[in-house]
Amino acid sequence: MAEDRPQIEAFLSLPAFLTIVSSSVEVFRKEAIGYLIGIKGENKFMVEYAIPYQTAESGFAHATLNLEKVRRINEILQRLSEGLEYIGDFHSHTVFGDYPATVIPSNADLASTVPGELNLICAVNLKKRSVNWYENRRGILTGTIADYRIEIGGYYVGKPGVGRKYQRVIVRCPSVTGISEEK
Repeated sequence: MAEDRPQIEAFLSLPAFLTIVSSSVEVFRKEAIGYLIGIKGENKFMVEYAIPYQTAESGFAHATLNLEKVRRINEILQRLSEGLEYIGDFHSHTVFGDYPATVIPSNADLASTVPGELNLICAVNLKKRSVNWYENRRGILTGTIADYRIEIGGYYVGKPGVGRKYQRVIVRCPSVTGISEEK
């Protein structure tokens, strides 16, 4: 029997959305990674800013954040911002040969996930046709920009337990999709 877990939502501000998409497209065929800054509520994240992480330990397939630098970012935020905090991270997945990028977390993603943090994946593929931005039934933002088809999905790992089970997060950005668009 499936666990009865509350649905988790992440709302992206337009600046956060633009940063995630532009930093992911900028390094197409490599992986982008960055911080998510905002407010964490009960079953809800408000992502105000996304900050690309310039010195990620990056291999071809996977990049990771340096935890000491995350601590320093939190110190800066505590001193300079009212109510904003580090709430998670984003990274990109990219097309690899004939294999399209997806928003499904890899085993490496899950192994590096900190329980309680928001995790967003920006999948970047070459577009076949142009589409307007929309939120699909699975809660994934989808659209095209220039030569790319972009999907932004999220996941969340709750309290530590057996295995690294994750829960899908509904990702919303009313600035690009409108208030109630669904396809």
